[in-house]
Amino acid sequence: MMRFLSRPNALKSMAASPLSLSLPLAADAASGRIRVRTEDGRWTRLRRVVTSVDSAGKSVVIADCESSNSFELNGTRIVRLWETPSVPAKLPLLINDAGVTAANAYRSGFKGTSFYVAELPGGIRSPAILMHHNLTVDYIAVLSGRIIFKLEDREIELASGDTLVRGGNEHTWINRWNDPCMLLFVVITAEHLT
Repeated sequence: MMRFLSRPNALKSMAASPLSLSLPLAADAASGRIRVRTEDGRWTRLRRVVTSVDSAGKSVVIADCESSNSFELNGTRIVRLWETPSVPAKLPLLINDAGVTAANAYRSGFKGTSFYVAELPGGIRSPAILMHHNLTVDYIAVLSGRIIFKLEDREIELASGDTLVRGGNEHTWINRWNDPCMLLFVVITAEHLT
């Protein structure tokens, strides 16, 4: 069970206890060797570890668990891991600043950063995602699988280990393979030069 505390109370609690605010995943997932699937077998379970400092400046683990903030959108699973409401971010990090309350990184008026994973199934479950663009700079890493990053007039195949910096352009994603593709996103809000 996660606890939500005000910033001062969280600092006191972290200083008083070395325990994290949430429980870790099972040992098989913690080993990093095997990616465990969700109970229905459709999605990959993801472990999220968040660290910061307490009021004495000592390193603390404030979360070590799966993110509870996940959902399906257009056949893709989105797992929101963390967000900051502004840049620069405020330290120390606290659980009530986190992925639990993270919302759509592309929402109107948002001026912060967002950290999330998108898992696109392959084969017959492969989603059809319409062309779209966002007023953001997205740093993207392919964690597993392969994916087509499609522009209006070009397709770029990306595979596990590849990275992409996307800056406000029209695009879509296509998984033409049987295996799922997992993408890691760091989204930073942007402004158009006038």
